[in-house]
Amino acid sequence: MARVRYEEWIKPENLILIQGWKRDGLTDEQIAHNIGINRSTLRRWQKRERERGDSCPICNALKIGKQQANFVIENKLFEKARAGNTTAMIFWLKNNWRDKYNDSQLSVEERDLAKQRAEKIKADTEVAKAKAKMLNDENNAGITQIIFNDDMKPDNEGDEENGAET
Repeated sequence: MARVRYEEWIKPENLILIQGWKRDGLTDEQIAHNIGINRSTLRRWQKRERERGDSCPICNALKIGKQQANFVIENKLFEKARAGNTTAMIFWLKNNWRDKYNDSQLSVEERDLAKQRAEKIKADTEVAKAKAKMLNDENNAGITQIIFNDDMKPDNEGDEENGAET
C-alpha cells in the first residue's frame, strides 16, 4: 500500500473532501479510513499542526460537522430573507410553514385523504401478491379452495336471502 503523505491532504482540493465527509456525518475514524490512514495517524497530524502553530488546516476541515453546516446555511438563508431577498423568503416559508405555504392545490384534509388512499392501495397490492403466491404454491392446494370460495363469490350473493332479485 502506498504511503499517504500529510502534505497531499492539506491541499485545498483534499481539504474540501475532508469537509464534505464531515458534513455527510462521517466519524473521524471513517474519514481516516477514506484517507487511507489509521485514526491515530489522523490524531497525530492534528496534534502536529497545533504544536507547530500552523493554521491547522486539517483541524479546521474536521471542525464543521453536518449539523453545524446545516445551521450555518440556515442562518445565512434567514439573514437573506430578513434582508428582503424574495426567493429566500419563499424558500424559508415553504420549508418552515408547510401547512400554509405550499404549491399543492389540495387542502390539508385532501392531502391526508390522498395519503390514506395510497396506503390502502399499497396494502391491497401486498395482499394480492400474498394470495397469488399462495395460489402458486403446490403445497397449499387446500388453501386455493378457501381463497376461491371467499374471494370469487359474486358481489350480489346473499342478496337472495334479503329478498332481492338476481
